[in-house]
Amino acid sequence: MSDNQTKNRVTIYQVAHQANVSLATVSRVINNHPNVTEKTRQRVLDTIKVLGYKPSALAQSLAKAKTTNVGIMLPENSYVYTSNMLSGMVTVAKSYGFRSSLFVTKRIKADAQSQVEKLITSHVDGAVIYDDELSIEELSILKKYEVPVVIIGHEIEDQFTASVPLDFKSGILQAVDAYYERGGREITFLQVDSEGFLMDELRDELNRHCREKSMTFSIIDCDDSYQRLYMDMCTRFRNNPNTHGYFIAPRDSLACAVTNAATDLGLKVPQDIEVLSVIGTKYSYIARPQISSLSLDMFMVGSIAMRMLTKFMTNPEKLKKKVYPLKANYVVRGSTNDPADPTL
Repeated sequence: MSDNQTKNRVTIYQVAHQANVSLATVSRVINNHPNVTEKTRQRVLDTIKVLGYKPSALAQSLAKAKTTNVGIMLPENSYVYTSNMLSGMVTVAKSYGFRSSLFVTKRIKADAQSQVEKLITSHVDGAVIYDDELSIEELSILKKYEVPVVIIGHEIEDQFTASVPLDFKSGILQAVDAYYERGGREITFLQVDSEGFLMDELRDELNRHCREKSMTFSIIDCDDSYQRLYMDMCTRFRNNPNTHGYFIAPRDSLACAVTNAATDLGLKVPQDIEVLSVIGTKYSYIARPQISSLSLDMFMVGSIAMRMLTKFMTNPEKLKKKVYPLKANYVVRGSTNDPADPTL
């Protein structure tokens, strides 16, 4: 990386830290605001010169109320839950008068890494990133850019990084333990290629949990397609008409492929097989039978992450909590044999 590229990445946060003043003070100096002592003004100007800082949109907006640009990074897959998450982010950004720039990644680690670089070097004033192709270690390199970032899904905390970790593990273990208490012993996990760290970690945790309870744990590799999974499951149930057990799908659209294939082949849900969706959306309750799932309001996830970012950018001392964990709840519906939730 050239010296010029490095200087272009110097941020207002570095200037404030180096000069030992607040962001607001740096902003006032940049915008020639009179309410700064001459000694402080000179110290800030000297720091700007040494660091080679070039004012960003954020530095201008702090004093002149101009538009601040926030980056949003999401996977390209058009899932309902990612759309809901994006809607939450954009709604909050708009309420602050911020402009949003969307960076979309393919389900390829190299592309995710490339998009992170593209996002940061586009001179956004802050970013919210959700892409579970990237590990905690890979995301941790973001701190070198010294731009405020909020990570969704992983727990990371440092000077320039806050996070909204998502807990699906507790809910899925609750569901499996309930199945075990009913006498169930066979778990089948539907694995989609390049699904990301969330599903990989849940698969490994379930495998470990099943071994501890002497339960059978098996994996079905499947396409991320309702139609193809439906056809594959029809073939499976046709060849094994006495199929039973507990099937776990990454999303409710894939869970519907399992329940529909089963009922079309004469199996009863949940009497013969039970089906759980890890990530539940509107499909969980419009399907018949309704799909038991782990429920987490993704609009809320997106809005919380963006609110954290706005505080992080404009007034970091107000962000008292840099890690804000959210837990998905196990919601019982018609595709599992749990006692029905009377509130549904």
